[in-house]
Amino acid sequence: MKVLIFTTRFPPENVGTARYVELLAGGLTRRGVELKVLAPAYRPGHPEDAGREYPVERIAGGNVSFIPLRYQRARAGLRQAVARWRPDAVWAANGMATRVAGTLLGELGMPLLGTVHGTDVARRLPGSTPWTWLESVPQRRFYQRARRLLTNSAFTRQLLIDKGIDGNKVQVVHLGVELPAGVEETRASAPARHPEWQGRPLLLTVGRLVQQKGHRLLLQAMRQVADRVPRVLHLVVGDGPEQPALARQIEALGLRENVLLLGRVSEAMLRDCYALAWAFALTSHEVKSYVEGMGFVFLEAAAWGVPAVGTRHGGITEAIEEGQTGFLVPPAQPEQIGLRLAALLADEGYCRRLGRQARTRVEQYFNVERMAAQSEAHLREVVG
Repeated sequence: MKVLIFTTRFPPENVGTARYVELLAGGLTRRGVELKVLAPAYRPGHPEDAGREYPVERIAGGNVSFIPLRYQRARAGLRQAVARWRPDAVWAANGMATRVAGTLLGELGMPLLGTVHGTDVARRLPGSTPWTWLESVPQRRFYQRARRLLTNSAFTRQLLIDKGIDGNKVQVVHLGVELPAGVEETRASAPARHPEWQGRPLLLTVGRLVQQKGHRLLLQAMRQVADRVPRVLHLVVGDGPEQPALARQIEALGLRENVLLLGRVSEAMLRDCYALAWAFALTSHEVKSYVEGMGFVFLEAAAWGVPAVGTRHGGITEAIEEGQTGFLVPPAQPEQIGLRLAALLADEGYCRRLGRQARTRVEQYFNVERMAAQSEAHLREVVG
């Protein structure tokens, strides 16, 4: 059995849907599935692909900023890859990939599978703007033709069903994350690399600086946290269009000593942030139909043994077990968010206990091997 995993988001792009494809392909390969990943080229060469467990074919110019041209190149790349490799199945692993494949249904005679992440369906079927309405036509056709659609959460599955997609073909396969090695060693050595953070309760946020991630809401809550836990330090990792507004908000709230916008950081720096964090927080909420289908970073934090505070929104409620691995808060009430964070960050021992429970839950239910095994079972059921 040969499977072509087609995606328009893939490393080095640093988003959850790109990481998902990387982990899915690796997990399936280790289970003996012969596959190839078809992904955009982000630069002239990708030497890192040579070290992967599976082959990656890059679409030249596939990440061009002009979206209609990106569609055109992705469509041509998919057509050529299918003609050359002749796979037994095509797996469209993100929203744009399903839309591109939906324009080639007459040429894709093999079984089709798709992965649905949340926003990709929330903003379409039909779309609310002329462009998203146009995009929704091939996307719906793909969903109707696909033999199996896998969703990252029960929340996303229900979104699909509410949009009129046959629930019999829609199955939940929760995200899997890699369990980091050397957690305790990094936790022991990181303070020497960041002496200015020692002795301070550390709160970590990782995510794109965009409206739907709720950074402004979290900063409002941080004013209360700083009043109750004066030495608290909030590390915000990520970049995006909200950065200037967030920097101004930090100044206006008098949080210069309590919040650091770190921007994009190296893998080593991110490991240090997770290792030193007492707790993780991200207050995502729906903005213009952008939703949090699951929240990869909540699971990543749990894998590091860090409890999380998240909003009762989307699939986040499936990533956090209330009172056991973290806490869920209302998305539009910064006062309640602040009170919960302040109570948590006042007790490092409590944070560590919740963190150990979070790590255990990820080991049991959200690991890559489990995700790959469930995905492979669906794949083999579809392809035979």
